[in-house]
Amino acid sequence: MPDEEKHDPRQPLPYHFAIRDYLKNEESQIWEWYASNRVRAEQNEAIRFDLLKSTYRIDRDAQPALYDMADEVAKSLGMEVPVTLYQAQNPQGLNASLAYIPDEAHVVLHGPIASRLTEPELRALLAHELGHLLLHSRWDGDLLIAEQVLAAMTHDRDADTPHFASARLFGLYTEVFCDRIALDVSGSPLEVISMLVKIATDLDEVNPESYLKQAAEILGKGPMKTAGLSHPEAYIRAHVLQLWHDQAGEANARIAELIEGPPALDELDLTAQVRVMDVTRRLIDAMLAPKWLQTDVVLAHARLFFEEYAPADHDVAIESLREEIQQSDQPLRDYYCYVLLDFASADRDLEEAPLAQAIGVADAVGLLEGFLSIAAKELKLRKKQVEKISGDRERIVAAAAKLEAAS
Repeated sequence: MPDEEKHDPRQPLPYHFAIRDYLKNEESQIWEWYASNRVRAEQNEAIRFDLLKSTYRIDRDAQPALYDMADEVAKSLGMEVPVTLYQAQNPQGLNASLAYIPDEAHVVLHGPIASRLTEPELRALLAHELGHLLLHSRWDGDLLIAEQVLAAMTHDRDADTPHFASARLFGLYTEVFCDRIALDVSGSPLEVISMLVKIATDLDEVNPESYLKQAAEILGKGPMKTAGLSHPEAYIRAHVLQLWHDQAGEANARIAELIEGPPALDELDLTAQVRVMDVTRRLIDAMLAPKWLQTDVVLAHARLFFEEYAPADHDVAIESLREEIQQSDQPLRDYYCYVLLDFASADRDLEEAPLAQAIGVADAVGLLEGFLSIAAKELKLRKKQVEKISGDRERIVAAAAKLEAAS
């Protein structure tokens, strides 16, 4: 993304573009199908019919001020689309939603929200909902396609954790994007926060400044990430809005911490899987850097991980590798330990030298304690045996290199 777009509130989040690029490259067939089968006329009519059955359509003559506000918000976002407002039947609390039809804005109000919110809050709400339409209609419609592809993948019988995790993160980031749109239109994070808290609590009056202090108190307890399935918690949304308003340059990184958190083995989404495989590749490169370890047996094992694997022709940047590994949760760090252990025991003819090399790499990337424990357990070695090899690792590796050079 160009630098001038990084702090544009009307730009999607980096995750949106990352998942779009992944799906285009890795799921090209299903992407092309959805790209060539955009929402069709019969689908549009089905959505309109469902709206007629489940809502009360608000006439422009009945609520001219509300329609004027909606039209003004749409125009401020550069959207020349007809706006239709509806009141949901049998609503569950205060809320609003967008029924997506291309080139049209159909906003459904839930509960007495139009009378409960102040005019600035209502403007922020309408901007948030129109933000969904903005996300779907701009950027060549790619982000709508990405959303549709993710939804299709989660409904497949072979769907796995990364598919569900990706769809969830995409939705969470979409809510953050729409909050930004609301902030951009409103100009005041307090009005947007007040709107969000009223919807979350069903209260008539709230104090957004007080809620920001409450959010800071929560987030001050230590690292945390959202547990939300479709929407981040209100305190996270409030914090992010204030951060974007005050320090836009730092917002995206902080948002990623709060939405995704550190890489967790059991929660990897599709893009995180790619990053983990990249770390795995670099870890193997570091492990197999010595020529004496690049035997046919060991390289064959490496090609079980990466089919076309060949040893790296450059030094591995250990510090950046260490940093990425240390950001991982414990199960993921254990996974990296087991990768090293695989190569430590792949070629028995090399005796203890590969284990010494693995211990050295584990130490360099911050995995030493965990690796020694796993190695002792899996190789059925006594603690003193592992500690002896660890203490002598430089000598053992040097001896293996000397032997290889002499052969």
